[in-house]
Amino acid sequence: MKRILIAVGLLAVVGIGVAAYFEFGGSPEVRRERHLGKARVYMKEAKVNEAVIEFKNALKADPASAESHYELAMALAKRGEYQPAYQELLRARDLNPDLIPARFQLATLHLLNRDTKSAKEELEEIRQRNKDAKETHYLAAQIAIAEKEPDKAIRELEEALNNEPQKAAIYLDLGQVYLSKKDFKAAEGAFRKALESDPKFHRARVALAQLYVALGNQQKGEVELILATKADPENEDLLHVLGNFYSSTRQFDEVEKLYQDLLKKKPDSLVAKKRLAELYAAKNDLKKVRQYTDEILKTKPGDSDGLFFRGRLYLVENDLQKAANDLEAVTKSAPRFAPGFYVLGQAQVRLNQIEEGKKSLTKALELAPNWLEPRLSLAQIHLATGDADRALDEAEIILKARPDNETGLLISGAATLRKGKIEKALALFKQAQRLNPKSAAVHIDLGAVSVLQKKYPEAVKYYEEALTLDANRIDALASLAQVYVIQGNSKAAVERVEQHLKKTQNQAAVYQVLGQLSLGKKEYGRAIQQLERAVELNPNLSSAYLLIGNAYAAQKKFDIAIEQYQKVVAKSPGAIQAQMLMATMYELKGQKDKANEYYRKILEINKNFAPAANNLAWNYAEHGGNLDTALWLAQKAREANPNEPSYADTLGWIHYKKRNYDTAVALLKESSENFKNSNPTVLYHLGRAHQKAGQKEPAAEALKRALVLNPNFAEAEDAKRALQELAN
Repeated sequence: MKRILIAVGLLAVVGIGVAAYFEFGGSPEVRRERHLGKARVYMKEAKVNEAVIEFKNALKADPASAESHYELAMALAKRGEYQPAYQELLRARDLNPDLIPARFQLATLHLLNRDTKSAKEELEEIRQRNKDAKETHYLAAQIAIAEKEPDKAIRELEEALNNEPQKAAIYLDLGQVYLSKKDFKAAEGAFRKALESDPKFHRARVALAQLYVALGNQQKGEVELILATKADPENEDLLHVLGNFYSSTRQFDEVEKLYQDLLKKKPDSLVAKKRLAELYAAKNDLKKVRQYTDEILKTKPGDSDGLFFRGRLYLVENDLQKAANDLEAVTKSAPRFAPGFYVLGQAQVRLNQIEEGKKSLTKALELAPNWLEPRLSLAQIHLATGDADRALDEAEIILKARPDNETGLLISGAATLRKGKIEKALALFKQAQRLNPKSAAVHIDLGAVSVLQKKYPEAVKYYEEALTLDANRIDALASLAQVYVIQGNSKAAVERVEQHLKKTQNQAAVYQVLGQLSLGKKEYGRAIQQLERAVELNPNLSSAYLLIGNAYAAQKKFDIAIEQYQKVVAKSPGAIQAQMLMATMYELKGQKDKANEYYRKILEINKNFAPAANNLAWNYAEHGGNLDTALWLAQKAREANPNEPSYADTLGWIHYKKRNYDTAVALLKESSENFKNSNPTVLYHLGRAHQKAGQKEPAAEALKRALVLNPNFAEAEDAKRALQELAN
């Protein structure tokens, strides 16, 4: 609901004009008005924290003032503190049931929480108390939008226009509703009417510019943004819009000059520094971004925009945990700021906090439904985590809005390929190639299709073309080497990778590919030598340390492997993969307590990391831990990934140990079926659960099948004893 803070802007500024005597005394009403006056001045000056203090002082003087509770609520909402704001609005409404603005804002908060029922109740109360209140049609429109009834919303907003002298905001909302209907012409008309009603209403001009850009008319979008910027250089609404626009059009100079000139006139202008920081971020001039960011945070520590810029810098510098910390603070202080959630999502994904990353990106989309970047990121995550169907769903939405989006086509093609539809995937990649014949990414995907078709010479050609277009696409080099390996020519693979050392500045990554090839041939000494050369060239190449550790682990040199993984953790304490590998090494050494220590550390970093939760649950269940804790952990793992059969096995076995045999049978049967009844340990678990549930025939069948699959599996002797018990 966009107008939640509109009332703040309409607050009248009350002159203090009170004798010095009243600074120390006077009636409660006088003291209340004195504090309210100060608070309103602070609100006008955008000093919200100071205003909140004065509103609270007003309430100390007169706790029964509905108006004070209402204005405090609006200030708290301005700070993003919606729950305390809600409580203040409730108090204002209870003190004065006829205070329509309080009821209107309560309804607005209900809509933010998707509680349309409560919003409708407030709407009916407003109508009963004042059927002509201008808020009724506007509120009814917002309810219709929430209930996905755009035509009804349009009718209500048109009615609201008859009772509202300030029409610009309503026209803006009309335009947004038309946008949701994909009626772009009507949306443009509504935004234009908003500007006719109030030429300084720059939110409408920004919406108009974004519409033009979304429709592919960059030039018209630029015209609108430049007009808005020149008319009001210090307008906060333009922050983040301009930066995103100019990063896509690469037209910086005019706006850069505008803000450099503003900074000369007003050296303390935070808006100018923020705009310049954003523009330099788009130009990838990180030194200047750091300069302005430091100045912003020095002047105003904790400033949301300053933290946002600093978080982005940390992300570029690969200081992921610091980036996430700053960006989490941004989303708490500015909970309606879509870019904050978008960049936070990127940081979380790189920290391997996949579920949290998905939530952040989904929130960014909820706040900005027409913004493609968060949707592209979500689609890529779904693809990377093996969820081809959801990746396709997101890609379809992207391509419906922008049929020529290269990344959308590549994601759709890759997801289609995952589903085994090779010809359809090939058609999508070819379409992307026609749009951008010089895209290395397209050639890499075409190479992947050729590999699946076993057209190896064609695959080699595509990967070579990708490397010609971009010598730093080491993924193309690794894929090219793999084609030679598939054809049984490991020597050619090594020679081709070695040739590339002279063609790229990223030699560390090339040595890593050489190390991987040596690992594949089980030449562990040579692999370690090559990987150590990689980390010598790039000490931050964490994946190389992991591979060195794997080389030692393959030789059962677990302690040396752990040392390598610890190097990764020392550089990046949030490196979950390295800590999982350390836990695995301790498992192989038989040190379950030490393994559990690392599983717990991982869950401190990411409480929803299912593999650690599952393994810790299993160790607790099998090695003397608390069964209730094990059950809770196993349920967490299962919730995070309900389709993983090993998690169903862990949870089922814990239910077996807690004597919940029917539940155990259901879970273990599901697990075994997902393993295609080919996992002897799971079949053993299922057989024992059937046995305890009094189901002798299915118990014997499961146990016999387990022994047929592998007469020597870990629980084979227990399975034989169980079969003997059933026979007796």
